[in-house]
Amino acid sequence: MNWINIVWPMIASSILTLALLHLIVWFKQKQQRAHLFFSITAISVAFINGMELIVMRSVSLNEVVFLLRWVQVPLLTIWVAIICYVRCFNTGRLWLAYMVCILRVCALILDFTTGQNLFFSEITSLKQVAILGGETITIAQGVLNPWYILGPVSMLALLVFMIDASITLWHQGTDTARRRAVIFSCIAFFLLVSVGQAVLVNVGLIHSPYLASISFMPTLFVMSHELSYDVIRSAKLAQSLQISENELRRSEQRMELAMTAAELGLWEWDIVHDHIWCTDQARVLYGINKTERIDFERVLKTLHHEDCEPTRLTITTLLAGCDNYEGEYRVILPDNQIRWLAVRSRIEYNHHQQPLRIIGVSIDITKRKQADLDMQKQRNALTHLSRVTVLGELSGALAHELNQPLAAILSNAQAAQRFLTSENNHLDEVHDILQDIVDEDKRAADIIQRLRLILKNADIQFRPLNVNYVVLDVLKLVNSDLKHRGVTVNSDLSSDIPLVTADNVLLQQVLLNLIMNACDAVSDTDCIEHRQIHIHTQWTGTATQVAVKDYGTGIKKDDMEHIFERFFTTKAQGMGLGLAICRTIIDAHKGQLWAENNNGGGASFYFTLPSYYGETT
Repeated sequence: MNWINIVWPMIASSILTLALLHLIVWFKQKQQRAHLFFSITAISVAFINGMELIVMRSVSLNEVVFLLRWVQVPLLTIWVAIICYVRCFNTGRLWLAYMVCILRVCALILDFTTGQNLFFSEITSLKQVAILGGETITIAQGVLNPWYILGPVSMLALLVFMIDASITLWHQGTDTARRRAVIFSCIAFFLLVSVGQAVLVNVGLIHSPYLASISFMPTLFVMSHELSYDVIRSAKLAQSLQISENELRRSEQRMELAMTAAELGLWEWDIVHDHIWCTDQARVLYGINKTERIDFERVLKTLHHEDCEPTRLTITTLLAGCDNYEGEYRVILPDNQIRWLAVRSRIEYNHHQQPLRIIGVSIDITKRKQADLDMQKQRNALTHLSRVTVLGELSGALAHELNQPLAAILSNAQAAQRFLTSENNHLDEVHDILQDIVDEDKRAADIIQRLRLILKNADIQFRPLNVNYVVLDVLKLVNSDLKHRGVTVNSDLSSDIPLVTADNVLLQQVLLNLIMNACDAVSDTDCIEHRQIHIHTQWTGTATQVAVKDYGTGIKKDDMEHIFERFFTTKAQGMGLGLAICRTIIDAHKGQLWAENNNGGGASFYFTLPSYYGETT
C-alpha cells in the first residue's frame, strides 16, 4: 500500500482525536473556551489534511482547482481560531487581531473573485512528481494569481500578533506567563514553516506534496500541551481541593465534637435582615428545633423573664457604637429547665459605621453557676462556723455581760418585794426600782439581740451602712472581754466618711475577728502602755478605710505571706480560718484587706470598702 495513503489518514485520525478530547473538556467546562478554539483549529487542519491527500492523488484538473479554492476556508478558520485561542490567555493586541482577520477575509474574497483560486489565475497542467520511496504525486502548474501575496502577508500579520503576545507575556515575569510566551513563539515558528512550505511548492521552487497538515502538527501539539498543562494542573488542584475538603470535613467533625463536648454553640446574626444562623449545638443550648427560623425576638423569647429586657437594652446600646459584647443570662428550655449561658461576640460595621452582623459564641455555664452556688453555701457555712467559734471564745465575757443586768434585775426585784411587804409604802422608791428593772432588761435584751444577729446564718444582704456604727456595735459586744483582759481600745472614727454598701453581720464578723486577734496579740504583754488597740476610720479619697492597730509582737516576715491562707495559724488552739474568711468577706464587698507591721512594734490590719454612690454621713 502507498505509504502516503497510510501516513495522511493517521495524521488526520490523531488530529481529530485531539480535537474530540478537548471538545469534551469544553463541554464539561464551558468557561474553558481555549479548548473549544483548539478543537476548531484541529478540525480545520484535519480538513486541510484530507484536501492535501486528494490533491496529491488527483488526476482531474477541475478537482484540483476546486480543492485549492476551498482550502482557503479552513485556513481562515485556523487563523481566527488561533487568534481567539491566544486571546483566551488575556494577551495579544486587539487591533492586530482585527487586522489579521481582515487580511484573511480579503484573501478569501479574492480567492473566489480573481482567477481560479488565490494561488493561480489559471492552472495549465498537472505534473506527476516522484518523491521518497518511488511514490508519485500530483502538483498543479500554471499562472500565479497576482493577489497571491495577500496570503503570506496575512501570515506575517499573524506572526506579528503572536510575537507581540509572547513579548507581553514575557514581561509579566511570572513562570506561567513566560512558559506561555515560549509556547506562543513556537506556534508562530511552526506556522511560518507550514505556510512557507506551501508557498515554495506553489511557486515551483520545490517539488513535494503539500505538507501543511504535517507542519501544523507541531503547532497543534504545542497548543494542546499548554491546555493539557492546565488540565493536569486543574486535576491536581481538584485532587488537592478534594483532599482539603476531606480535611475540612474532618476538621468540622472534630470541631463539632469539641463544641458539643464543651457545650459551645456558634452563631451569626445578620442584623440587616434580622436572621440568625447557628450551629446545631447552639440550637440545642437555646432549646430551638433544627427547622425553625431564628430572629432576635425568637432568641429573646427563650430567655428568663428577668433577663429578657436587660438583654434587649444591652444589645440596643451596643449596636449604637461598640465592637464587642459579653454577657450572661438564663435560658428557659421547653421542659422548663433553666440553663445559664455565657455569650462572647464581635460586632461588624460597614464603611458608614452601621452594624451589619454580630458573630458570637454561646457557652453553657450551668454547671459552673451551680458549682458557684454550692461554693457560696459552703463559704457561708464556714463563715458561720467561724463566727460561732469566735463567740465561743467570748462566751465567758458574754456570760459576765449578761450576768450584770440579770443580777441588777434580781436585786431590784427583791428590794421592791421588801418595800411592798413593809408597813410603810415607799411608792417613789418602788417606781425608781421598776425603772431600773426596765433599763437593765433592755440592756440584756440588747446584748441577746446582738448575739442572735451574729449567730444567725442568713443570706447576705447588702445595705447602705455607716462603718462607724458597725465599729461601735462590735465594741459593745467585746467590751467586757477587753476589760477582763485589761486591754484598752482607742477609737478615732472620722465623722466625714461616705456610707458603704455592706452586710452588717458580715462586716461585724470581720471587725470582731480583727479586734480579737489584736487582743490576743497584746494580752501577753506586761507593759500596760502596749496593752492597747487603736481603731481608726477615714476616707482615702477613693474608698472608706478601717484600720485595727495593736502594739504586740507583730507578724514574722516569713508568716506575712501566709496569714490569709486557710488553716494557717500562729495560735496554739487556732483553726486558721478567721483571717481567710475575713478576706473572703471583704472581697465579696469589692474591697481589699491587708496587713502591715508597725514601725514601733505590733501590726495593723487595714480593709477598704467602696462608697455607696458617694453619699456621706
